[in-house]
Amino acid sequence: MPTAARLPGSGLAGTEPDTIDVLILAQGTLTRSGIAAMVSCRAGIRVLGDGEDVASVPAGRRLRPHVVVLCLADGSRSAFEKLRNAREAFGASAILLVMGALSSGGTQRALEANVAGVISDDASADELVEAIRRLSRGQRIVGADVAVMSSARTANPLTPRESELLGLAAEGESPEESAGHLHLSVGTVRNHLLSAVQKTGARNRLDAVRIARARGWL
Repeated sequence: MPTAARLPGSGLAGTEPDTIDVLILAQGTLTRSGIAAMVSCRAGIRVLGDGEDVASVPAGRRLRPHVVVLCLADGSRSAFEKLRNAREAFGASAILLVMGALSSGGTQRALEANVAGVISDDASADELVEAIRRLSRGQRIVGADVAVMSSARTANPLTPRESELLGLAAEGESPEESAGHLHLSVGTVRNHLLSAVQKTGARNRLDAVRIARARGWL
């Protein structure tokens, strides 16, 4: 079950709106409609709208939801761009991240983002609704499985340059492209990448990216 702590500056403790207005942001029509069906049938919760992101929600930036349910497929930096956009559009709203493909790195990134709540997409409908209610009362929610995954984060053995080059490799850059981008020799880039592969115990660059992301090093 999620654990709760009060958010600073979040209003009166225990005060829940008569009607909790919720906005749902998630990829996939079935996912959005499923979440909407789960929460809108509960007393005192109203779904204002849904979309893949802020831009796809009709009248999105004019809405004032109490809680934004934001589903992220993974904890990658690109996925968290949706969080930044949601914060810009709904700064006064509590954001509940529903995380898929939990990894220690993605989970830690979610917690460091200081959102109001983080739960796994394995949570039950009752847990989701309870999280929404608690956020509307100014509490902070961290799912138990999220907390466990966060504690699994290990020390990063990669140098800043190795992390940078792995990040570029993850975006599809070749060593030659990264060398030109960073004004390094191709040999230097390859040496850094080889070191990163060895430190992560990976088979190759792509495997190193996978391992580094899972462990929260990228």
